[in-house]
Amino acid sequence: MRNILLALTLSFSITFLFGQKESVFFLGEFSVSMNRTNLKDNNTSDGIGFGLGAYHTFLKNKKVNLIFGFEYNRTTQEKEYMSRGHFSHATNITYSIDCLSIPLNARVYFGNHVRVFVESGAFIDLTLGAKENGTMHTYSPTEGSPYSEYEYKENTDISPVNYGVSLGMGILVPISKVDLIIKPEYKYGFKPLYDYHDQIFNRYFRLVVGIKI
Repeated sequence: MRNILLALTLSFSITFLFGQKESVFFLGEFSVSMNRTNLKDNNTSDGIGFGLGAYHTFLKNKKVNLIFGFEYNRTTQEKEYMSRGHFSHATNITYSIDCLSIPLNARVYFGNHVRVFVESGAFIDLTLGAKENGTMHTYSPTEGSPYSEYEYKENTDISPVNYGVSLGMGILVPISKVDLIIKPEYKYGFKPLYDYHDQIFNRYFRLVVGIKI
């Protein structure tokens, strides 16, 4: 909780710093996205997720804009095996992670009418919740006690805060009174959200479609 409060304080400090002449309460860009995790290894398979976003643009009349906003992102991934201690383990586990993401990006435009842009920056993720479901296998140290196997679904205890960098490029197309935005992007989380025998990270590609008003 302390880390979450610190992250929120930092985000609002950034907002105040850049927004003294431009109100951040006017959110002029909105998006939906699909994502796919980029974590595949000998124990991990990638999964599909989705997201929503709302943003404010600073320095909007300049070639380089600063983009600050709030996103909800859900990602999924699968693990073949996860240890639960000496006498239990889980198999075929699907993890779903819900985060509030706070990005601060620099966006550089090229062109005049239909514009191409490159965008990069940093983000903080605040974990809203995480769930897992799979098959649990338990053993007893007592001689003669049976082996147990059952399906389970429960909350996952992961780190409340993640942080990382993002890189994307896209196109902005004027349509009537709004601009259509299409942007592929990669978000790379540095922090292990879980670290016991194996690790859980949150790193994923996104395809973002939005409008700028």
